[in-house]
Amino acid sequence: MRKIISDYHLHSEFSGDSTQNIEDIVKKGIELGLEEIAITDHLEYDIEGMTDNWILDVDRYTKRVLELRDKYKKDIDLKLGLEVGVQPFTKDYLESVVKKYPFDFVIASSHAIDRIDLAFGEIQAGKTKDQVHNLYFEYVLQNVEKYSEFNVYGHIDFVTRYGGEKFRGLDYKKHFDIIDEILKKLISKGKGIEVNTSGFRYGENRFYPCTDVLKRYFELGGEVITIGSDSHIKDYMTMDFDRVYDFLESIGVKYISSFDKMQPTFKKIK
Repeated sequence: MRKIISDYHLHSEFSGDSTQNIEDIVKKGIELGLEEIAITDHLEYDIEGMTDNWILDVDRYTKRVLELRDKYKKDIDLKLGLEVGVQPFTKDYLESVVKKYPFDFVIASSHAIDRIDLAFGEIQAGKTKDQVHNLYFEYVLQNVEKYSEFNVYGHIDFVTRYGGEKFRGLDYKKHFDIIDEILKKLISKGKGIEVNTSGFRYGENRFYPCTDVLKRYFELGGEVITIGSDSHIKDYMTMDFDRVYDFLESIGVKYISSFDKMQPTFKKIK
């Protein structure tokens, strides 16, 4: 039977899009036999229409995660994580927040372009699929070039999730050049990518990034990779992880990353 090591993308009641009790997440991780989990609630900033419930109380969040880490330390290694919604012009503010707290692990994600949330549909209006996808990857590249206070880039091609059926599916060959730039820049900065299994739940029947992007990352010499469910309810934890582990092994990848105080170590896939 496959041993699942960890889940490195989990959301709780502290995120604007979840009501899941955070302690129940920890208990579920123990029930699943995981070695470690990372709570990675959203830190979003300067997005049009963002409501107050999206403003993360980082003091209260940090305090609660550290309390639970101590309470359950004999049963599971609980990581203080964060998912930061990055835009090029928010770097100074967001990185100042990250530096202020003892985070173990930070995901950088592109949820918005020029203050407009991808989920709203405004960005896609009047554009072709390839235009939207190229715009998104250009924005990701800008973020990768500017930001340093993160460990992995999250769901790096999930732009296909938004805008309806017309925008589904990534034509990797059409965007090969800019995706290569992104991956090379990440590797040169010692950063990794996450494999995010939520694409199966959102009807895309794949994980993010697609297998072509993952293969290319490793071909280029990338080594840092985490696997996350992006769950907002505890029942989705580690969902479809077997598929990721099987794929990674099929391309010769033997290790996934673990983080402590923003520094990676490596755990062998079992």
